[in-house]
Amino acid sequence: MRVAVVGQGYVGLTGAVALALQGHSVTGVEQDPGRLRILNAGEAPVFEPGLPQQLTAALATGRLRFVGGLAECHRRTPFDIVLITVGTPPAPDGAADLSQVTSVLEQIGNLLPVPRVVLKSTVPPGTSSRLADAHPWLRERYAYNPEFLNQGSALEDWAAPARIVAGTWSRDSERALRELYAGVASPWVATTPTSAEMIKYASNAFLAMKISFSNEIARMCCGPDVDVDRVLQGVGYDPRIGHAFLQPGLGYGDSCLPKDTAALAHWAGSVGIPAPLLRATIAVNDAQAGLALQMLRAELGAALRDATIAVLGVRYEPWSDDLRAAPSRTVVPAILGEAARVRVWDPATDPAAVAALFPAADPAPDLSGAVSGAHAVVLLTEWPQAIEADWPLLASRLAEPRLLIDGKNCLPPERMAGLPVRYRSIGTRVPVPATAPTAEPQLEATDGAGPTAPA
Repeated sequence: MRVAVVGQGYVGLTGAVALALQGHSVTGVEQDPGRLRILNAGEAPVFEPGLPQQLTAALATGRLRFVGGLAECHRRTPFDIVLITVGTPPAPDGAADLSQVTSVLEQIGNLLPVPRVVLKSTVPPGTSSRLADAHPWLRERYAYNPEFLNQGSALEDWAAPARIVAGTWSRDSERALRELYAGVASPWVATTPTSAEMIKYASNAFLAMKISFSNEIARMCCGPDVDVDRVLQGVGYDPRIGHAFLQPGLGYGDSCLPKDTAALAHWAGSVGIPAPLLRATIAVNDAQAGLALQMLRAELGAALRDATIAVLGVRYEPWSDDLRAAPSRTVVPAILGEAARVRVWDPATDPAAVAALFPAADPAPDLSGAVSGAHAVVLLTEWPQAIEADWPLLASRLAEPRLLIDGKNCLPPERMAGLPVRYRSIGTRVPVPATAPTAEPQLEATDGAGPTAPA
């Protein structure tokens, strides 16, 4: 099939590359001149493991190219399908901004012959119907096909998705979508566009709820005889629940969960549905980032105003370069407001970018430089360099009171046992030494946020 993919962001570029490697003739349409130059140089403007190599492979087939406009290419050789993968960013009230989607549809409506349209951008329930009311030609040529790509495994998720959701009004549109995904083995959910829109939002809302639930349970795991790791491990072994996203931390902050939960809550309110569970999910998440500063205040007291704090990690996840809702965006400014000095280290974020994000902070060139002389460390990203670091050495370079806040609960508890630090986590994690697997040291728990290991 001849396919155009409009919007070469994270989803669009992944889709364009994957479809070309599947054998389709793909044209990626990107209106941003700077991003288009990067693409035409054979480089990926977004971060995703394996994407640069797959982009090179797709370009080598001759089945992938990038252009700045849709109309001229369609006039020369009409497209069979146009995928819309533009952004639907949140407005200040949480509503989804659909202006990019409507702009692309206006362009498609002027093409002759009119191609089939597959909308992949995340939109509130009922959007497809409203779009079809404004563009009646869409009814027989439209599918809402939401994406379910996880950062860090997007290419694999496209090649072997957990499900393909096809929201259509006509059998012909469903058949065209099946042809687009020919060779992809996956459960197929054929439904209406409105149901497909709700599936996308409900999926992300449920994942957000699992994270907020984990964080709420972690707050309850606040004594020396309860271990949040074991609690959630035991819960996750129930096949009805599962371990995925059952992980406490300083809140969800990827590119989808904050945006989609806020948009669904806004939509529910607009149609008069209270949605208390969804709003509680958001409220728990909003409060979670404040735990880091609460721990600093509890442990350092008045000394916080003269302290140096090292923040390890800017990104929400090591495999994502999307910083829009990363906890660091809240945590670092909050610490800057109360501490004398804040150093920020992130191995994949340029010091100039760190300085632009946090002008009052000091970008640290390396992990050791960030930690040395600091009174406290706040770990925000589970970078392998941080997890596998020589913590006995780093601990020796800290200044009293040598506080270590593990905001992702990612440092192995057994490696923290015996270190000359005050180890704090999200909920109590019992740092059992490897030589004594059944022993549980009596750790002092303070304000329910995690244990304090004896210095």
